[in-house]
Amino acid sequence: MATGSKSLIVAAFDFGTTYSGYAFSFKDSPNDVKTNRNWNAGSGQLISLKTPTSVLLNQNGEFDSFGFDAEDKYSSLAGDGKHHDWRLFRRFKMVLHNQKCISRSATVEDLEGKTFLAKPIFTMSLKYLQKHLLDALSMSKIGTKETDIKYIITVPAIWGIAAKQFMREAAIEAGIDGDRLKLALEPEAAAVCCEALGHTLAGKKFMVVDLGGGTADISVHEKQRDGSLKNIHAPSGGPWGGIYVDANFTKFMTEIFGSVAITALQSNEMYDYFDMIRDFEVKKRKFELNSQSDITFRIPVALKEITERHFHQSLSDRLASLKYGKQVVTRGRDKLGVDSSIMQSWFTDPVSKTVNHMSSVFKEERMKDVGLIVLVGGFAESPYVQQMIKEELPGKQLIIPGEAGLAVLKGAVMFGHKPDIMSSRVMDYTYGVGISNIFDEKIHPVERREDINGIWIVLNCFQIFVRFNQEVQFDSKVTHLSYPVTKRSKIGIFRTKDRDPEYTTDPGCEQLGVIEMDNDEQIPLEEQETKTTFMFGDTELRVVCETLTGKVDTLTLALTK
Repeated sequence: MATGSKSLIVAAFDFGTTYSGYAFSFKDSPNDVKTNRNWNAGSGQLISLKTPTSVLLNQNGEFDSFGFDAEDKYSSLAGDGKHHDWRLFRRFKMVLHNQKCISRSATVEDLEGKTFLAKPIFTMSLKYLQKHLLDALSMSKIGTKETDIKYIITVPAIWGIAAKQFMREAAIEAGIDGDRLKLALEPEAAAVCCEALGHTLAGKKFMVVDLGGGTADISVHEKQRDGSLKNIHAPSGGPWGGIYVDANFTKFMTEIFGSVAITALQSNEMYDYFDMIRDFEVKKRKFELNSQSDITFRIPVALKEITERHFHQSLSDRLASLKYGKQVVTRGRDKLGVDSSIMQSWFTDPVSKTVNHMSSVFKEERMKDVGLIVLVGGFAESPYVQQMIKEELPGKQLIIPGEAGLAVLKGAVMFGHKPDIMSSRVMDYTYGVGISNIFDEKIHPVERREDINGIWIVLNCFQIFVRFNQEVQFDSKVTHLSYPVTKRSKIGIFRTKDRDPEYTTDPGCEQLGVIEMDNDEQIPLEEQETKTTFMFGDTELRVVCETLTGKVDTLTLALTK
């Protein structure tokens, strides 16, 4: 049975592509998770349980504000023509998705396309969320100290190791104690939340589909008799979140009004621009799969006027000249009527990719008896998404917990109190180290041998520690022994999707990092036993090397400078 945390408070940050928030609970009532419910847009149209992942820097490049406050202040400055040299960053989390090697010098773009170092933007965001949390805690319970808190940060399960390391470093630079920080995989956190909410999952195998702004993050679990959760399929998914629907809307609006008008609206009428985006967000959240009704969007009068001046024709005449016919019409002075089939086309690509991927996972032989889907995340609240999944996967039962957009956040808090609730995980890669072996003509090709100090050696052999799709228990360790062949050892840490790689130079092998150690010159190399230990089964991979003399070193990940 899962054991509890010793921390008095567990606080979680859900750092999302589109929206972010935090939640916390106390040790004596771990499932009584409290969230901040005071986020609101300046226009009041959009009520949100989280705030936009938006950062505003002042003219000196210093942090000014975050979330709705950042967007609204930038809008106000733009309205007065005072926004020059102020910089607004939105939806920058995706810079970490699907990158094998994240650079510490990676950049993100502001609203005007100018670049800025990514790490400080992430750090500023986490620092703001921590301050907001501490202010809330000070009002919630007198006498609490910051050192009483264990922090959880949620990350997509499909993220690479380097992206997770990047997020950990940003949090530490924000002032969060690394010893009190743990990363939680988003779909696993959602599974913990659903289990705690009393859904009848006992003895069942179920798929968790976390649909956020940027990614669809999928994992499969089995509820054990002791209350723990067993991961039975390696995390999978892709960049198929709600922002891709938004991108299709923006592309459509640019086609209708022209890039000059859209750019001018962003630059000079920022309030109107954000109101338009938020109005679309409201419509997006309500849109249904089989909707036959036209959707009416409010459009800024300024946008219409700029378009008419630029094209020297009325908006009605411009619409008539485009391919849409009667599918797009003006309504009054500031509204646009759009046929439901057009709105539906904006959803098609990301949702179809998600459903097709889910279907391919279900077709795997070992997934045949998985009959339940738990759908969470902000994009999961979309009726269109829900109905599409029901229609395309008719034999599956679908559970959508209340406030699906908060399931990851609440589950992350609960996970923080019982981190070993995940009893085992399925490995997403084959992991191992690069070693040198004595040449054996029965095993090794002749062209692989090299003469090292008079001995035929084969370099770059892949010593496997754990295999792709292998189940490993929580906090399990695998140790292998080796002996150095040079005065300074460089132990490369590798991974691949191949279950039986022979060499670290095989196609698909990727070096995660390297451990460098100086060996004792007073002891023969062949007597200097080195223990390399992989610690698997947790949300973060750890590799430790220990020499005969007791020297210990840990993996330096492939984060370039």
